[in-house]
Amino acid sequence: MEERFCDLSLTPANQLQTAAFVVLQDLPRGTRARLWFMDEPTMVLNSLNLRLRNNLSWTLMRGDAGIWQAIVQRVEDVPPHDVLDALKRDHKRIDGLFSRVIHLTDRGSLTEAARVMREFVASLERHLEVEHGMLAQAIRTPPDGMGVDPSAAMMSEHQEILSQSAMIVLGFEECDATTASVSPLLAILAGYLSKHEQREELSLFPIWTRALANVPQPVLDALFIRVKTQLGYAGRDG
Repeated sequence: MEERFCDLSLTPANQLQTAAFVVLQDLPRGTRARLWFMDEPTMVLNSLNLRLRNNLSWTLMRGDAGIWQAIVQRVEDVPPHDVLDALKRDHKRIDGLFSRVIHLTDRGSLTEAARVMREFVASLERHLEVEHGMLAQAIRTPPDGMGVDPSAAMMSEHQEILSQSAMIVLGFEECDATTASVSPLLAILAGYLSKHEQREELSLFPIWTRALANVPQPVLDALFIRVKTQLGYAGRDG
C-alpha cells in the first residue's frame, strides 16, 4: 500500500487543520497517510472529516516521546468497525445509488436509471430490515420531549420512503415516461431522504449507541456478523 508521511508535531495549533487538509483532501483509495501531532488530534481529525464528507478513517497511537501518530485511510479501504458504522456506510452507499438515478434521469438515460432505481429499492429494503428487525425490536426508545417514540417515527417515515420509491419505479415503467415526468418524483424523495437521515442519525443513533455499549461482547459480535451479512458486506469493499 502506498504511504504518505507528514510531521505536524511542530505546526502551530491554529494551522493544524489547514495543514492536515492539504495532505488528506485528495487521499486516494489504496493509500495510507501517517501524520504526527504534538497533542491528541481527535478533534482536529473529526472537524477535518466533516469537511471531507466523512470519507476518512483513522487509528491513533502515542509514541514513547509523547508524539501522537494518526494512520489515516479512505473509509472504503477499511472494514466497518461496528454495527452503527456499517449502517452509516450503507446509508452513504444507498444515497450514492439514488444520486446515480437522478443523474441518469437528467441525462435522459431512463432505462439505466430504472435499473439503478430497482437496485436502490432492494438495497433500501435490506437496510430497513436491520433497523426494523434487528435494532428497533431489540432496543426500546423512550418518547422524546414531544411524546413521540423515535422508533415509531422512523418506521413511519420508512414506509413513506418505500411508498414514494414504488411510485418512482412505476413512473419509470410507464410507456410514455420522460425525464420531465419522473424528475419531480425524484426531487420530492431526495428532500424527504435528506431530512429523514438527519433526524435518524441525531435522534436514534445516539440511543442505539448507548444501548449497544451495554451489550455483552459475544452477543455484540454475533449481531455485527448478522448486520454485515444482511447488508451484503461479504465480497464488497467497505
